[in-house]
Amino acid sequence: MSRRSLWVIGVVLSLAFCAVAQAQEAYLDEYVAHVRPEKRSAYDALIKKLVAANRDRGDTWTALETTYGQSDTIRFVSVRSSYAEVDKASSVFMGAVEKTLGHPGTENLFETLASYTADSRNLLLRQRPDLSANFPSDPAGRARVIGNARYVRLARIVVKIGMAPRYEELAKQVKTAAEKDPSVRRWVSQSVVGERPGVYYVAVLQNSMADFDSAPELSKLMGNEAYMNLQKAASDVIETEDISLNRFVPELSNPPADTLSVAPDFWRPKPAATKTAAAKPASDQSPAPAKR
Repeated sequence: MSRRSLWVIGVVLSLAFCAVAQAQEAYLDEYVAHVRPEKRSAYDALIKKLVAANRDRGDTWTALETTYGQSDTIRFVSVRSSYAEVDKASSVFMGAVEKTLGHPGTENLFETLASYTADSRNLLLRQRPDLSANFPSDPAGRARVIGNARYVRLARIVVKIGMAPRYEELAKQVKTAAEKDPSVRRWVSQSVVGERPGVYYVAVLQNSMADFDSAPELSKLMGNEAYMNLQKAASDVIETEDISLNRFVPELSNPPADTLSVAPDFWRPKPAATKTAAAKPASDQSPAPAKR
């Protein structure tokens, strides 16, 4: 894992979108790491050092941990407006880390992180609000959703070669149906760099695990016949689909200010207080032996 890979440290996915026609917040810059299970605690401790180094002056990101899916997988997600911002954010990230740890300390930290990682991948995804359901049009609305979200159900959909246009037609049908219920938050992004373009990510954000129980079923929003037709058409265009459930990890995140302000107690958890041993009452203490 290179230093450049790690700064990308910046879960659902996702997680602030805007119109593709605008050149703002158009990309999700992700670093996905599968950590060696026996090194997970040590890995988290080093990431916390990167969080501290970047706090208030460096790069920003949210972190998600897979709870159902490949275990010990962490996604670090940052929102970028352009390729140029990706490059700029890398410099900002490294500058903040080196200012805190120094050059030798920075080199050592990244080398250690690399040894703790079984495999990793860098991804640049283009946000697709035109395929997303109930995607807030304003930054404040997106920040409220992300700031309050605790879980992301993430579907990675690989579309057959040449079938992307057909898949997007079906995705727009789902968007129309899903937007009948304002509580549905189904945000879509598409791979640009890191894997082939015909890979789509569908992130469903919820404020709690219980919210998945009460979420409306797509078959009811579309109607049974339309839903069955959709399923049949999708089987012709989708090659594979993998689904995971991920939770936001505030201790490994350094969220943007607008996200932080929504739920500061969650995103900036206070360190757990350490208990100190209480001194014995004087009456319980044995007298010191007399000196001879």
